[in-house]
Amino acid sequence: TGDGTNDAPALKKADVGFAMGIQGTEVAKNASDVIIMDDNFVSIVAAVKWGRCVYDNICKFLQFQLTVNITACSLACVGAAVLTESPLSAIQMLWVNLIMDSFASLALATEDPNSSLLDRKPYPRDQAVLSQIMVRNMVCHALWQLLILTGLIFGLGDVCEGHGDVCMGPVLVDRWGTMRSGRPAFFDSQGLEGACMPLENRTADYCAKTHGHAEPTQHYTIVFNVFVLLQVFNEINSRKIHGEINVFEGMFKHSLFLIIVIGTVIVQVGLIEVPGLNTAFGCTNLSQDQWIACLLLGASAIPINVVINAIPPELFPAGGGGLPPEDDDEGESPKEAGDKKRD
Repeated sequence: TGDGTNDAPALKKADVGFAMGIQGTEVAKNASDVIIMDDNFVSIVAAVKWGRCVYDNICKFLQFQLTVNITACSLACVGAAVLTESPLSAIQMLWVNLIMDSFASLALATEDPNSSLLDRKPYPRDQAVLSQIMVRNMVCHALWQLLILTGLIFGLGDVCEGHGDVCMGPVLVDRWGTMRSGRPAFFDSQGLEGACMPLENRTADYCAKTHGHAEPTQHYTIVFNVFVLLQVFNEINSRKIHGEINVFEGMFKHSLFLIIVIGTVIVQVGLIEVPGLNTAFGCTNLSQDQWIACLLLGASAIPINVVINAIPPELFPAGGGGLPPEDDDEGESPKEAGDKKRD
């Protein structure tokens, strides 16, 4: 800290230089990183608290956004390569992007600081943002989401001719459940005897009758619904970036976060159940049992987070970020640290 012209070199060299806003000279202010407007040293504590809070909030948002990106990109690539089309339509992906970018940034980047932020050591100023714990959380949660979504895409849906969710002919392949497949007919008919009608016997509207994104199906509506709900519940997990088990700690004090999460769920229900709106989003109504199943699959992100926290973060590549080890000497310069290692 400093207020005079002679303090400028020290303020410039310091990791964080504080200058007085009232009594400080212009030279000291220009050389500093933070200006204390009221010349009160207590404000330094508030500045440190808010600085650490903002940094953590950015990490929370990155952890959430990168997890969604890994899942969405993998799902789109697998859909294009295997199914010849993405399981999620373009307008559904726009809704996911709205959740991921706008709403998530408001929910995760606006959490207020608390006193526990001052109980830990500061981040080194030259370290990267991503830590091994964050990389572990992103990779493991993305794999869990892909496991669930892949099981829903390929494990549900009976193969048969018909319209929407109604089979108009014999069931050629009986999958789990009673709903009709939403996958492209080209994929479902591969290698199935009698599943693909000979070309000369096809009617003019044969392709229009086959299942796919031409008609909304409960099958792909469930896939879309579970995908969104997984992100909503993982948004709760993303509030913790240092391996904390209790992801609900402090959540109910953050009113904006609760409003956004609840509002996202309400809008998601509307996209599926409101006539006309669900048609625009390529969805159809779901039954009560199907909604319960979707909520349970989405909520599985919470207990699986406890399992993920038991996985050693050292198994994952280091992003270069994270808290310094507890046994590091405070205030030790790099030169002093190097001398200690040589000794």
